[in-house]
Amino acid sequence: MSKSRIDRLTSTTEYNRPFLRWAGSKRQLVAKLSSYVVDSCTRYVEPFAGSACLFFYLHPSRALLGDVNKELILTYMEIKHRLPLVLEHLGQLKKGRSEYNTIRALDTNRIEKPMRAARFIYLNRFCFNGLYRTNKDGVFNVPFGGERSGDISSNTHLQACAKALQGAKLVSGDFGGVLSQVKKGDFVYMDPPYVVAAKRVFREYSGNVFSLEDLNRVRSWMERLDGMNVPFVVSYAECEEARILSRGFRSEVIYVKRSIAGSMFHRRHSSERVISNI
Repeated sequence: MSKSRIDRLTSTTEYNRPFLRWAGSKRQLVAKLSSYVVDSCTRYVEPFAGSACLFFYLHPSRALLGDVNKELILTYMEIKHRLPLVLEHLGQLKKGRSEYNTIRALDTNRIEKPMRAARFIYLNRFCFNGLYRTNKDGVFNVPFGGERSGDISSNTHLQACAKALQGAKLVSGDFGGVLSQVKKGDFVYMDPPYVVAAKRVFREYSGNVFSLEDLNRVRSWMERLDGMNVPFVVSYAECEEARILSRGFRSEVIYVKRSIAGSMFHRRHSSERVISNI
């Protein structure tokens, strides 16, 4: 396969995984989702990047990643361009409730970008269940997740992720702005936030709540991409909205084990609908 094409499974090491935790992450689905990748496509596009688990799994040589979460995109940019400085800051941060609350209280407008990225990674690892939630003023307000939150990714892992990001263009903003840059030869993966009330925990993502109107825009983009002969895959919680999204396209339901309570005793099986024009 040409190096310019999307290369599935360029490595089978543990480093084909994201360095961030993310509520609603599709890590359990990456093997299935990767089977949809069209070999002739030359660029991977993901407008709802989140932890970008499929991107890191595929490790494509060219990609366009976008997200409305500005701190997330800033973190990816710092990992890509200034990883040594990010690692230096991360090495000075200690795990613990008091330290966590101190780091969370930092004003991001008053600290340099590598430290902002280190802060984001630190809070993501040690917050409750990997949630990203802000108050009406845009201030991150998720509490400490306890001593069982695990550890921050190793330097080696972050270096591998930085290498994967070298071929990626990073865009901060609405998904429509990212999708407007799509062209023939791209492969698009969309994992939009859930609108359904039962999945509210995944909606509390930023100051902007993902609405039914936004979901209708996703559907419009699906039709537009299909008209451009651009292959796409959409993953969404199995619900009425997912069935509306899938009308006229191929789809299948996949069952996964999910936890939104932060405890192995509160894990349950849920279903995801995977929709595509492939």
